[in-house]
Amino acid sequence: MVSTKRRMIAVAVLVCGFAVGMAGLLNYFKYRSTELRLVKERLLVTGRSIENGIQSALALGLQFGDIGTLPGTLERERATDDLILSIDVFGTDGRLLYSTDRLRTARPVPAEWMVAAKSDHKDWFVEAGNESAAGMAIENNFGLAIGHVALRYSYERVEDSVHAVGRQLALASLAIFTVAAGLSSLALLGVMRRLSRDVAQAEAALGSGEPGRVSHARGPFGQMLKQFTETVRRAEDQIADARA
Repeated sequence: MVSTKRRMIAVAVLVCGFAVGMAGLLNYFKYRSTELRLVKERLLVTGRSIENGIQSALALGLQFGDIGTLPGTLERERATDDLILSIDVFGTDGRLLYSTDRLRTARPVPAEWMVAAKSDHKDWFVEAGNESAAGMAIENNFGLAIGHVALRYSYERVEDSVHAVGRQLALASLAIFTVAAGLSSLALLGVMRRLSRDVAQAEAALGSGEPGRVSHARGPFGQMLKQFTETVRRAEDQIADARA
């Protein structure tokens, strides 16, 4: 019975650990996907605001590379979100036209950006460390892409935020597992203790051979033992009558 108790407690602890662990993992991955989606949507909102400003300038007859108010607009939009490292505007040929980071004006546009910008989607995303970006195509009145605006952000910073929440979920899951395992073990011990007492009463009644003791046995085992004894007694009487 002692080994049975240990095995039952081990099973209960494993079940609690599996349930709490799976719940924690599901919550972590759900939060991670939601966080990344919200970050991308937040960047796209800023990108659309810049795109609207460029479209307004183009409607006035200005050339795409000669919009004098665009650098100030980019600086203001970048200051509204501390997640944004820089905002770059480049043409379809890969030539960088505007950037809030002056050091990047002499650098070529990352190859990952060009591959994503040439896709069929107007909005595109690149996850490449500090070169991660959310971008969108800038179209003219005829629906042709004449350039792209890219909002560069730090993917590691987003991942660090997600990992911080993951650590909090892990600690909370550990606390819940400890409480759940303790309560389930105590409940199981109570059930096993009552079961052991009923089994002990049944064994004592069978060992003594006293019908009265059997009839006064308590618990579910006592009732079952009483019915079994009565059935055996009736069977013995029937056999005795048949022999007579």
